[in-house]
Formats: sequence, C-alpha cells, structure tokens
Amino acid sequence: MGWRGGVGRLAVVLGAVQLFALRPCLAAAPEDCGFSFSEVAAETGLRFQHDAGAAGGLHLPETMGAGVAWIDFDGDGWLDLYLVQSGPFPPDGGAAADRLFRNLGPDEAGEFRFVPAGAGDLASGYGQGVVAADVDGDRDVDLLVSHYGPTVLLRNDGAGQFAPAETLSAAGEDEFSWGSSMALADADGDGDIDLYVSRYLDYDPEHGLDCRRDGPDSPPEVCDPSLFVGQHDRYYVNRGSEGFEDETEAAGLGGADGKGLGVLFADLDSDGWPDLYVANDLTLNLLYRNRGDGSFDDLSLLAGAAVNRNGRPEAGMGLAVADFDVDGDPDLAVTNFDVETNTLYRNVGRAAGMLFEDASATTGFGQPSFNLLGFGIVAEDFDRDGALDVYVANGHIFASPRRDNTEHRQRNLLLRGVGDPDPGRFLEIRCAWTEEEPLVSRGAAVADFDNDGDADLAVTANDGPARLWRNDTPGPAGATWLGLELRSHSPNTQATGAVATLTGAGEQPPARRWVTRGDSYQSSSGHRVRWAVPAGGSPSRLDLRWPSGQRTRIVDPPAGAYLVVEERP
Repeated sequence: MGWRGGVGRLAVVLGAVQLFALRPCLAAAPEDCGFSFSEVAAETGLRFQHDAGAAGGLHLPETMGAGVAWIDFDGDGWLDLYLVQSGPFPPDGGAAADRLFRNLGPDEAGEFRFVPAGAGDLASGYGQGVVAADVDGDRDVDLLVSHYGPTVLLRNDGAGQFAPAETLSAAGEDEFSWGSSMALADADGDGDIDLYVSRYLDYDPEHGLDCRRDGPDSPPEVCDPSLFVGQHDRYYVNRGSEGFEDETEAAGLGGADGKGLGVLFADLDSDGWPDLYVANDLTLNLLYRNRGDGSFDDLSLLAGAAVNRNGRPEAGMGLAVADFDVDGDPDLAVTNFDVETNTLYRNVGRAAGMLFEDASATTGFGQPSFNLLGFGIVAEDFDRDGALDVYVANGHIFASPRRDNTEHRQRNLLLRGVGDPDPGRFLEIRCAWTEEEPLVSRGAAVADFDNDGDADLAVTANDGPARLWRNDTPGPAGATWLGLELRSHSPNTQATGAVATLTGAGEQPPARRWVTRGDSYQSSSGHRVRWAVPAGGSPSRLDLRWPSGQRTRIVDPPAGAYLVVEERP
C-alpha cells in the first residue's frame, strides 16, 4: 500500500499520529562488504549532468559545485529531487536552469520524471547550494538556492509550481558574492525559521593571478584558495510574507568571514535553542552559542571545535550532526582536505557546557580519509544494525593533485559504525559500489525515496553525472525499522529543530535524532528520520521535544512504518 494508505490513531499520543503502511523492503543479496546499494539513476529516469562551465580560465568556482536537495514539492508523500546547475563561468546571463525531477511513486516503479520549465520557474545562474524547507508556513516546501552571485528564494505555490525567484539582499553586498551551503532554524524563537548562508571567497574572475606549480614554464592551474580572502557569511531573519532580512550584525555574527563552505543549526548544549556551526576552509571553524534571543556568542576556540587536536585549522567542507557514541549529545563530523583527514568532534556533555574534543584518531574516523578530499557527508544507519554509519563524497579541486596517492576523481568513503560494545567507533568498508567509476563528487543527501524504510543516497559530481544509490541492504535477520515525520504549527510546519529519542526494550540505549534543514555540503537531506529496530526487540517509547518546547511521548510505537505526528494545539 502506498504512502496515502491506511490511517490509524494511537490513544496514548499527545497529538495526532497517522500510521502509513508501506510496501515491503526490496529483497537483494548483500555484497561481501555487507552494504548493498544499486545505482539506479538511469533506470529511474534521473538523467542529470552537472556543467561546471569551464572555458579554459581555470577558475576556482568551476571546481566547487554543486548540490542536491530532496523535496516533496507536490505533497504526495514521495520525495522528489532538485539538482543545482552551474556553467558557464564567468556567468554571462545565459546559464542553464536547475533541474527538478518528480518521484512518480509506487505506481511507476520508483521512476523520476523531469519537470519542465512550464511547471514553474526554477533558479538559474552559476549555482552552488540548495536547501528545501517550508519558509513561509503554508505547508508547501520551498527552495533556497545559493550561487556565485545572489542567493534566491523559490516559493512553492502548492499547485506544482514555484513563483519567480526572489533575490535576498544583504547590507554591504560584495561585488562578487559567492554563497555556498545554507541552513535554517528558528534561531530567534518567534516561530518561523531563519537562514544562514555560508560564503566562500572574494573571487574576482579578473584577479590577474597566474598560478603554476613548478615555475613559469610549467602548465597553469587553478589558484589555491589561500590566495584569496574570505567573504562574510550572512544571517537572515524570516519576516514572513516580506521575505528574509539581513540581521548579521545585530545577531553578533558580523565577524563570520572565515571562507565558509558548510553550515548547520543544531541544539548543541541541549538548552532548547539552535546553535550554529560553520566549516571554514583554511581558517578556524566557527561555533556560535545561541543566547536564547536570536543573538549569538562566539565560542569557537573555547568549545574546542575550531581546530584539530594539534591546534591547527583545517580545510573544512561538509558537516554532519549526530549522536555517534550514543550518549545523548550531538557530535559533529567535518570533511577536510587530503592528508588532513576528516574530523570527528565528540561532544563532551552537558556538565562541561559547550565543549568538544577531537576524537578522529581514537575512533577510526579520520585515518581512512587520509588520501581523500571530502565534501558531502551524511550519517545514517544504512545496514540497520543499530549503529550510525557515515558516507562521504570525495573529489579533488585540482585536476593534477600535488600529493602522491591522491587523484582528481576519487572513490567515495563508507564507514561502518561498530556499535555495541564500543559505540562511536568506525571501520572503513571497501565496497565495489563505492569505488565504481570514481568521479569528482560534491553533494550528498540521504532520504528514503522508495518508502521502504531504509536510507538511499543522491550524490552529485562536479562536471559529472548525478547518481542515485538505492539501498538494497537487507539488514540483520528479523530486524525492522521505525520512521518519523513531524508536523508542527505554522510557520515552522516541519518542526525544524525538534529532537526525537527512541528507547528500545532491554539494554539498548536511547537513540536520538535531530530534525535539521540544511546539512552535508551544499545539499539538503530528506525531512524524515529513521531508526533500526533489532530482531526480537520493539520500541518501547518515542519522546519528542518540539521547537516550541512542548513534549510528546508515544508508548509502544509500531515498527515497520512511518509515523506522522502532529504537535498538539
């Protein structure tokens, strides 16, 4: 039965719960690595080729895009895909538009169909990042798209179309604005969701630099990012029908100029307010604690998440937030340049305040990425064994990398979470599908596009094809799953900022999920969260903390389905 299937009500719930019966998981023989994924872009009709628009100028923006967003834009319960396009560079007004693909659902065997321009305006320009969220509270999911150029808002009209793009203005706008990743949360507590845009370099296409590795007779190449200054990031307060207003300075974020590439909002100290974390390239990562009034304190160095364990800033790109060690606190994962390794910042806990420690070496998280350059990153229990796994999209920015054993096109990285008895540790898993035809991968976003209860992957490549990886991993014998979609009051209808905790029977520790909008690198994952339910076990309690502070408890939630839970009035 499809997403619009049977509806039921659980009397123990404070609020309304809808239970949707979905078709069973796809049966597939596991690969030797234990994770079975099938690349199904072509067979499902998802045909997209990113165009960097390179014309021989060797420009840095040509190496950095672009992202992907999962969005149920037509409200039918099946997640669609929005893919960001770029070229040509420098932008000349003739850029190709982004692409939107509608998920046709169970009746069409999981196919995607390109939505032509006549179905609504999409963004055009030299695209970089995208995030999907209901920004105006009308329960139709909108899009924000960043560019080398302006950041724009596409409002969903609820009839399968988007209104013409609205350009977000900024005080003291740079001549060459370059937006990257974006994230949203109700940072000021007024009920709607606000926007943060990480911005990269002050890059003039006519910069006049001639960059060569081995002297004047060697071939020219893309200039190193260290030769350019960073741009100031932008923080926008949501003004409803009036759009977004730049409040960067008023919020205490005027100093955020660290060559930003990744950003996320999450309540890192469990005080009920979304905090802010920014991954910067070559400069300190930024961590801002929300004061509880929409303004922020810079705790970057004091919190321990600005530099690595050696006290050095790294080349941060993508971000993920999750409770990897299952202690109830959100940890932070950052992708970095080759040789630096990716970084896992473990949250020390509430008793220590806002404090993190670099656990990359001791957990097995860092070493497998040594010869890889990471961008997009997602955390999900792909094999449904109860431990969070990590997938990283890799690809270099230089056509001829400067270090041995490092390539331009790279395999992607899969880390399996070890789980009990030592949660928070990782082992690299080498699978044929992660190493199939290496690309210059960039964006990565996770969602259950076929509604079978496991997590699938959309991965983009710079100047290459988008890939859709369907998860066919059967999981442990007898194991099942539980999924959750939250619906809150308008204007924050998707309950962005909510925290959901599933407690299982027996000795299994509670597993916590954070509902975020904007993650990974220039990308936006699906709005639902999932948990594995082990064989012979059953969920005993689901506890929800809504962005409003209200709490809901669901006793004995049924497994094998997505629960749609509405916040009570």
